[in-house]
Amino acid sequence: MKTVHAAFPLACVDGEASTAYNMVNMSGTDKEGTVAVVAPSTVHWSMTIGRGEPPKEER
Repeated sequence: MKTVHAAFPLACVDGEASTAYNMVNMSGTDKEGTVAVVAPSTVHWSMTIGRGEPPKEER
């Protein structure tokens, strides 16, 4: 898979938890890939990465 350089910059506020949802649709996802997160050591984060159809939006 070619590098896509997708970025989702987020402003983190000390002592405040937040949630962000970002999605990138691309072809070639059947191949291996790498994801990187850059954040200060004081920031706690988690990530979920999936393949296939995106989940249906709740209404």
